[in-house]
Amino acid sequence: MLTLRSGAGLHYGDSGSGRPLILLHGSPGSGRAWGRVIKHLPPELRILTPDLPGYGDSDPLPEPTRQRSAAMAAAIGELIDDCGEPVWLCGHSYGGNVALQAALLRPQRIRGLALLEPVVMRALDLSGQSAARVDAQAFFTAYQVRVELAEPDAIGVMVDFWTGAGAYAKLSAQQKYFLNEAAAKNAKDVQASFMENLAAAQLKSFDRPVAISFGAASPPLARAIATGLAGLLPQAELLTVPKATHAMLETHPSDVAALIARFCRSRLPVSQGVYS
Repeated sequence: MLTLRSGAGLHYGDSGSGRPLILLHGSPGSGRAWGRVIKHLPPELRILTPDLPGYGDSDPLPEPTRQRSAAMAAAIGELIDDCGEPVWLCGHSYGGNVALQAALLRPQRIRGLALLEPVVMRALDLSGQSAARVDAQAFFTAYQVRVELAEPDAIGVMVDFWTGAGAYAKLSAQQKYFLNEAAAKNAKDVQASFMENLAAAQLKSFDRPVAISFGAASPPLARAIATGLAGLLPQAELLTVPKATHAMLETHPSDVAALIARFCRSRLPVSQGVYS
């Protein structure tokens, strides 16, 4: 447990030795979300898997916190500092948003950044995809309303959007229970992803290598965000995980691990390409 300057606790798993790799989970979830991926990562990495504030065993953000992504990024920034050397940083889904903001706060402490289907809606605005942004905000605002009204299984809308129609119905009763219990926090994170105010200049000035991936079977929004970000970050590599959806950590852990391992072993600026 890392005690933050605020006095809050940030829980994280820590295994292996070597150069540190910090893995940030999506919403809702915890550091345990990386369990299947970690099994396939090379042993020469020190792997840190924090629970984002308010998830797992980490203390929540204070209420009210208007800029949740930035507040979470500040907490992760303190974990980066605690490592004592530059880190590889990787985030999935909303964890990708947090990872990006943490990297922009401390670029000199970042060896490289990997974003797995980040939900950086701001990238749509900055890359001229305003229609996609409007459509996404309408859909996700309706989802937030359903959560606020305590509609049973409202979070199933989110699951089916990102991983395919009927995906929620196939989940176990335990998985559904966890998701429904976390729906209110997830809705806050969704809202936070639309409130981020990153500037194009911030992204264009980030000179560290960046790998941005999306699943080949994911909804068009995932590709739109990934391509938008890739065009804004000067050292970005755009990667596709074949046959995967947003649930790639669960369904394609070895492919995700291979992508991360390949990236962590890279020392040179990366170029546009496709992972297969």
